[in-house]
Amino acid sequence: MSKLTLKERIFIPTYDNIEELSPGEVEFDYDKCNACAICIEACPAGTIIMEDKKPKMKPPGENECIFCGDCMAICPKDAISMKTPYRCTLFFKTIDHGKVKLPRL
Repeated sequence: MSKLTLKERIFIPTYDNIEELSPGEVEFDYDKCNACAICIEACPAGTIIMEDKKPKMKPPGENECIFCGDCMAICPKDAISMKTPYRCTLFFKTIDHGKVKLPRL
């Protein structure tokens, strides 16, 4: 990094700027959910929490959902659906991967 100019150092994007990153979101169908909490254990980002015996996403600012689909894939009652994908803005380009599919299928 020492060989970069001052201008390059200023304009190189970083992944820690929350204004440029928008985490993913999942929806829970509480009519189907049996509160087994498997989704909480499966979430690699640790963004699903149990509140009042119902799973939910952490609040904005704490939500770090990477939209991997592990929670949806492991749910035995099909109570989780993918809502909003992880998005990057400004210097980052989000690649459209098409329809959301379950992981490793």
